Amino acid sequence: MQKEQEEQDKIPQMVDDVRAGKMPRRRLINALTAMGISAAGVGAIAAAATSPSISASFHQVHAHENEARHIQLHKQHISSQASNDADALNNDYAENAVVEDSMHSEPFVGRSAIMARKNIIFAAASEAKITVTNRIVQGNQVTAEWIATGVHTGDLPGLPASGRSFSLRGVTVVIRQDGKIVRESLYYDAAELRRQLLGHRS
Repeated sequence: MQKEQEEQDKIPQMVDDVRAGKMPRRRLINALTAMGISAAGVGAIAAAATSPSISASFHQVHAHENEARHIQLHKQHISSQASNDADALNNDYAENAVVEDSMHSEPFVGRSAIMARKNIIFAAASEAKITVTNRIVQGNQVTAEWIATGVHTGDLPGLPASGRSFSLRGVTVVIRQDGKIVRESLYYDAAELRRQLLGHRS
């Protein structure tokens, strides 16, 4: 029963199962709702689950963890990101950590690749702000719902700098081992971000 609960709580695994056709999308939505994730957060994850599968190594969610410590570490990570503290961010990831991002079809593996991605994001968004609206901790998995705002002043893949403002809702799932991030999955509607940055009306 405990092992089954841990599997249910592993959001990246559920998303991968939906992408692979092993889990119905409706079951994912029901599981996320039962975990206490808001409708906006569920929508962001469900939208990302329709994108092509990202092949990444899987890390286990452990139920018996110091949840307060994981919240503290996540808050420190967000603070380091807000202040563009690259050294602190780099040190927060395990050497072979995996980061999945809804805008990219392949994961970023290892600190160098992860920090290169972060540097592009730092350069691409001025006046950037991330507001965490909900945080759920289950063992060593932290699920954070957020709203990211800023101005698109630098190039992103397929999105040259536009000078447009953006506001995007999303969810980040962080799994840690020995205090370091081993897997981070960012779920958001990449098509909505492109619409805002390219100025297309829906």
